[in-house]
Amino acid sequence: MSGRPVVVGVTGAPSSQAVARWAAREALARHRVLRVVHAADYDTGDVPAWHRHARLVLSRAAATARGAAPGVVLETVLVEQPPVAALEAEALGAELLVLGAVGSGHPADGPADPVLRRVLDRVRVPVAVVRASTAEGTGPVVVGLEYPRTDAELLHDAHACARRRGGGVLRIVHALRPGHGSAPTVTAVFAELARHWDERSDAVDVELEVVDDRPLPALLRAAEHAGLLVVGARPHVGGPLRRSTPEELACLAACPVLVRPVGPAPGRDAQGSSTADSARRGVAGSSRSSTG
Repeated sequence: MSGRPVVVGVTGAPSSQAVARWAAREALARHRVLRVVHAADYDTGDVPAWHRHARLVLSRAAATARGAAPGVVLETVLVEQPPVAALEAEALGAELLVLGAVGSGHPADGPADPVLRRVLDRVRVPVAVVRASTAEGTGPVVVGLEYPRTDAELLHDAHACARRRGGGVLRIVHALRPGHGSAPTVTAVFAELARHWDERSDAVDVELEVVDDRPLPALLRAAEHAGLLVVGARPHVGGPLRRSTPEELACLAACPVLVRPVGPAPGRDAQGSSTADSARRGVAGSSRSSTG
């Protein structure tokens, strides 16, 4: 197979088996090699013993992947590095990085799994975050769209995900915020965008939901009946104890979450263009993007 692989990071935790199953199905749907990676930076002092344990982790994950997606081409990689460093290096050549999320995901628990946080901050390829409780979910692909002008590739990726899943529905969700234009104007702009993408493929029906709410609760509600949530990750400016919205979604959403790096949020230009103006230009620009 040609193209960049789908890379999945696995640990010895039982939840990793669900992550390996999801990654295998995704790699097969994308016609990509599945690269199963285990970062074994631990050392008990008994080198043969920890090597045996690491190899067992990989062999179990590989067997699970093959069982979930017969025909998937895979390779296993044992890396003697800390997890973040290993995943950063593997992501450089990957089309998609798939990770599990550690912990309960409740906001009161404080920051999420530090590996997940650091990977989301550092890696510049799409990252899918899958929890054992969400790995087998079905339903439409939901994409949280904020700025159509700058997020055209995010919508492109979400449309491609919906098509690979056998068509069905792609639901665009836009959460209105104070100062981001009047609701009728913004709704009209996004409706035009949805119509444009709906006409691109007979296999995918595109729906639109514009809600008067903040992005996090709006997208969490949309994820309750979704098979995949696609969101953009902008440069994170929060403090070390503050989760970004994509990180919150990855830990709390009721479905797997695909986080794609996007550019910084656009501001008003010298002529005072608003979000709605940017959205109109984004609709025109999307017609020039590559097909899904």
